Amino acid sequence: MMKRVFISLLMLGATHVSAQTVQEQIAQDPKVKAAVEELVIANHILYDQNAVDGYGHISVRNPNNPNTFFLARSVAPSVVQVEDIMEFDMNGKALHGDTRVAYGERFIHSGILKNRPDINSAIHGHAAPILPYGLTGTTLKPVYHMSSFLGEGAPIFEIRNFAKPNPDTDMFVSSVDLGNALSQTMGLQYFVLMRGHGYAAGADSIKKAVFRAVYAIQNASIQSEAMKMGQVQYLTPGEASISQETIEKTIGRPWQLWSERVKKPQ
Repeated sequence: MMKRVFISLLMLGATHVSAQTVQEQIAQDPKVKAAVEELVIANHILYDQNAVDGYGHISVRNPNNPNTFFLARSVAPSVVQVEDIMEFDMNGKALHGDTRVAYGERFIHSGILKNRPDINSAIHGHAAPILPYGLTGTTLKPVYHMSSFLGEGAPIFEIRNFAKPNPDTDMFVSSVDLGNALSQTMGLQYFVLMRGHGYAAGADSIKKAVFRAVYAIQNASIQSEAMKMGQVQYLTPGEASISQETIEKTIGRPWQLWSERVKKPQ
């Protein structure tokens, strides 16, 4: 009997947390406050590092509820503030009666976060150096240790294969079904290309997701230049695995650099 009461209280507590607005959760829970504030900084970093422009977005799973996530309303990443953050369920539905305009491609985030419990933060952007690899059949593969998370190469999401009833679309991942399809293409990878559109990246933390987005884009630029010179020596699967384990222990260093940079008066 006591066990049932305890479980009921836990469920009540979970319901209470999810029923609170984002601002109420921020005011009452330090973990939520830290996650949302870090999300705001991440938006600014991604813009500063040319991983997104006026378009693009980053999400984070609610640390108190794995079935919801935080994402800004539809504004440019460079201007996102705490008050812009909304909360969504895993079908991309805005919670708490929030009627502000949301990103149309929030389903990228809901699809990845719903199907990948190991991922807590997802990013979408359209960085130009990435785009050719989604168009040509040339695989984006790790050429140096910083991009070792690319493993044996980034998969390509072909929206034509999943769009119904017409394969011709506006190229936007704008539904639950397309978000799930993108996640399916991503598989167990952390980075996926979107043909004629951009990329999505994911990680178990905001810092790591930002790291991966920035260095995947750098990898694309380096790989493109190297291919002009001759045959490219890519990291072997073993090198990629060992390098990833080593380098991702140090992501606090670039995060410190990037965050201090965006906090300075421009």
